[in-house]
Amino acid sequence: MYGRAQAKAAYKQTITETEDPRAIERKVFLQITGELERASREEQFPLSSFALDALSRNQKLWGELMFDCAFQDNPLPDELKAGIISLALFVDRHTPEVISGDKTMAPLLEINRNIIKGLAGEKPEAAPEEKTEGAELQEAS
Repeated sequence: MYGRAQAKAAYKQTITETEDPRAIERKVFLQITGELERASREEQFPLSSFALDALSRNQKLWGELMFDCAFQDNPLPDELKAGIISLALFVDRHTPEVISGDKTMAPLLEINRNIIKGLAGEKPEAAPEEKTEGAELQEAS
């Protein structure tokens, strides 16, 4: 058993040292978003322990991102850091409302999916109101 634990730790260390940080972040988002997607299909209230755990993991992930963005030496542009902090605050406010049954997980899933696309170098989808404005602008031209 001890050998397996050592091997697992060595494997994690190797991945951390060799894999692109964006790819690692994307994998974490994919895993947590997958859990949220499975939890969102449950139609029960109160939420199952699986759903609560998925929401908690998502909230912790966003808390870590917010914490990282608060450091002066974070190399991200200030505008991007502010956007991440804003999203993290939204996740922090929205999650308890999902737990209480007042809101759905849909906005949390949409945010995470857009982050996953951004980390993969794809353009995130526009919010519904942004899509509408863009279509109106194109029609007017």
